[in-house]
Amino acid sequence: MMKAEYFQEALQIISKSNSIKVSFNVPVKDNYSNVYQILIHNSNASVINELVAAGFSLSMNDKGLSVSKY
Repeated sequence: MMKAEYFQEALQIISKSNSIKVSFNVPVKDNYSNVYQILIHNSNASVINELVAAGFSLSMNDKGLSVSKY
């Protein structure tokens, strides 16, 4: 789980774009004890670049692009 301040930072970056599709707290394998806190389904490159520049880790999976920061 990301720290609250990292989650808020990611939301600030994501919310700048009006052309993004994102989900929150998506279960990894239909079990809410392990979730993707932020899962990007569609985005433009500038959001991805800003997240990476801010130190976020992006990981592609079968449900979308998972955003993390530790």
